[in-house]
Amino acid sequence: MKKHFTCIFYDNMDFLIPSEYIVSGIYLSVPKNSMNIVFNRETLPHLFIGGQLEKEFGCSADGNANAVIVMNSKDFARDVGKQIEDATETAFPATGNLALSMTGNLSSRELELSELHVFPSGIRNRLLECGICAVRFTSDGRKQVLISPDSLLRRFFSGGLM
Repeated sequence: MKKHFTCIFYDNMDFLIPSEYIVSGIYLSVPKNSMNIVFNRETLPHLFIGGQLEKEFGCSADGNANAVIVMNSKDFARDVGKQIEDATETAFPATGNLALSMTGNLSSRELELSELHVFPSGIRNRLLECGICAVRFTSDGRKQVLISPDSLLRRFFSGGLM
């Protein structure tokens, strides 16, 4: 069975997010410390998560792209939505959209679900706390990590590193 993923490229690895959670992927020059952005005539809460991805996973930006993914708050747990509003001091617009940015490049990929490998039960819960759901290795040896935006943002707000 195939599924579409949004792929965020870094120098030595890629991050995968199921595409049904992505409203839009765009390239914008957004200051990292900007707490909101205007997109489609709406002011969206904004968080720069690129720094966390780079620290947590030991990767660095592959180029200077300012990728922004627009997601919807309904796809996040209520506590995460509240943390986003508190951190950005920006209420969600009527659509419920929010923006996450990073310095990687974006693309869309269709992958076989059987290519994703879940982790053994002994370490699975710890990795899920960090936002890591599964991993895939490409034919050229690149790691592709399936991330849970909910768990990743919980980790972001806790300030903890692996």
